[in-house]
Amino acid sequence: MSPRDRIRLIGSLSSPITMKRRFWWGLLILYAGAIFALSQTPVAVGEAPFPLYDKCFHAVEFALFFAVAWKATDRRPLPAFVLTAIYAGTDELHQLFVATRTASALDLGADLLGATIALLVLVSGRRLLGFLSHRILGRNQPKVES
Repeated sequence: MSPRDRIRLIGSLSSPITMKRRFWWGLLILYAGAIFALSQTPVAVGEAPFPLYDKCFHAVEFALFFAVAWKATDRRPLPAFVLTAIYAGTDELHQLFVATRTASALDLGADLLGATIALLVLVSGRRLLGFLSHRILGRNQPKVES
């Protein structure tokens, strides 16, 4: 059996859903690494573009983390939120050991607020799309016999 045939065999044994989940888990790990790398860099000294810029950045950063975790956990909100909360906590803990950074409960709160907003948007968005597909597009309506 040639190496190409082995690859085809392995590819045919794994389901597309498993491959999608592997993709999302890989993306989540890469994103977590990017957050870790950003946490290592010194804080830029200067004036923020607007008040609470830092907290908004934290919220957006972990809203994206939650969205990727949501896809990686097969759109299950609770495991995605727990994973996001744990990583947000370890990120703040990690910043205790970086000389130019400080850990903050307010930053953790902003992280969790971002994850909560993403949770609400994703869950309500799915419900809204389901509603629209049933009501407006007429899916799951009985067929009319002529």
